Amino acid sequence: MTETRDDEDVVDEDARVAWLRARGVEIETPEDRARARGEREKSLSNGAGVEREQATRTVTYVRIPCDDAEAFVEETLTIGETQAGDALPDALRRRFAGGGEVDADKARAEAVRSLGERGAGISKEAIVRETEGGSTETFALVRPSETNGWCGVYLYLDEVGMLKGLPPNRRAEGLSRECGFDGVNFYGDMFIGRVQTKPEPMRSVDFQLKDLDSSATWMRAATMENVEYSKGLKELEDAMNKNGGMEKINMSGDDAVASGGNGMPRGAGDNYRWSQTEDEVDVDVDVPPGTIAKAVRVQFSSSRFIVKVNDEIICDVDDLHNACRPDESTWTMGADEVCVSLAKRDEGRVWRALAGR
Repeated sequence: MTETRDDEDVVDEDARVAWLRARGVEIETPEDRARARGEREKSLSNGAGVEREQATRTVTYVRIPCDDAEAFVEETLTIGETQAGDALPDALRRRFAGGGEVDADKARAEAVRSLGERGAGISKEAIVRETEGGSTETFALVRPSETNGWCGVYLYLDEVGMLKGLPPNRRAEGLSRECGFDGVNFYGDMFIGRVQTKPEPMRSVDFQLKDLDSSATWMRAATMENVEYSKGLKELEDAMNKNGGMEKINMSGDDAVASGGNGMPRGAGDNYRWSQTEDEVDVDVDVPPGTIAKAVRVQFSSSRFIVKVNDEIICDVDDLHNACRPDESTWTMGADEVCVSLAKRDEGRVWRALAGR
């Protein structure tokens, strides 16, 4: 349900594929496979050699089974040599497909907890539809920083593992405690990998079995780095509150900008409400009653998103306050609203408004 464009023009699906390929993301359509088969057959019939394949590289990561009796497993992923971004969330999404049926009652309760009364209107069908293909959630054990050479370490898990009733992953929970996170619960098989953000572009790099040793440099420094990160966020929040609180800041023209339950700014516009977490900005856009998902199109760029219903623009937010990752931004259908999730390009950075620099 994600559509992307470059920084200037909203584009269709074909242009989205071209945009992603230009940035090193490997995408293979049915047409590509058919064309490749035809070219191979033609080459062989003409006595020509097989065309040289695209340059690739491998990324190593580790699987953490939820069964304590199973050993950690080192695995590899083959990607384009110049592919940018974290390659694991999308690659692992298919690994999280299936494995149990989502408990709709638990899912609805979770939606209500997260979205309030609006979550009660999300149907069982919508919940199943959004999760049946698999979905990956990331958990930062260590965020990239100057002290760790701009290398972050992340856990990758089934986003709805708890709702499927998967068994707890005690070793992953223990690993998170080693990094300073208490009381975090994980479910099902998980994976751990590494991302380097500098020098640009951000990219996946190797995380090996030996890196799980408690004496590993990243793990020994993890707790202090996370304490410093949390301290920095608290100091930012205190500074904002000292200056009168975020309810006095309105740089976007929103009808209201206030401080959310997590201490971060949130607000509202003519037909939408927005809030944020450390890694994403959520925008709930009102649509006509009875609107179905098939009638909705949402288009993303790094600085803009557009919501259309039956090709009519319902919401067009240009000049986003900070950049988002269009290829990681998504939307879902709620009760008479479209719930847009903008993936922050700079995780942890607070948006003071939805739009306007």
